[in-house]
Amino acid sequence: MSKTPAQAKTSSCVAVKGTPETGQRVEMSREEALQEIFNTPDDKQAEALMTHCLKVLGRKEASDDCPGNDERQFMLSIVRDLEPRDAVERMLAVQMASTHVAMVRSARWLANAETIPQVQAHYTGSNKLARTYTSQVEALRKYRNGGNQTVTVQHVNVEDGGQAIVGNVHHGGRGKQEK
Repeated sequence: MSKTPAQAKTSSCVAVKGTPETGQRVEMSREEALQEIFNTPDDKQAEALMTHCLKVLGRKEASDDCPGNDERQFMLSIVRDLEPRDAVERMLAVQMASTHVAMVRSARWLANAETIPQVQAHYTGSNKLARTYTSQVEALRKYRNGGNQTVTVQHVNVEDGGQAIVGNVHHGGRGKQEK
């Protein structure tokens, strides 16, 4: 899947460097790069959301010392790709990226569990995070389309003597019976 020119430009404009011990530095080639990722004109809101992305990461997930575990760029790329439209979507995008990273972390712990209690704990945690993530995806879908569901019928076959109805069909009991 190819990136749009705006996405490719934004992803290369922000880099997060440092460690939790020495501090995190956000390096931007353009002043408005964070605002573009979070899709907000408010630079303070973009900075706060960036901070929220970093707060949920473990030491090894937010460090130049552990590049194989570094999740900082991933978090930003997910928020950018979700293309949040307003403050609610911006916060939900950060939550979704955070939940996904936590789910992968929990699955890693499960893969390395050595005792039955460890397996049970990490399995339960992974399962809850996976369900939470699914709920977040559904919440975003509902929020974006106002809660309406759309069903598209691709093919309808009506046999001789049959009837097709286009529109809302309500099934229910009988109406009030007259006495």
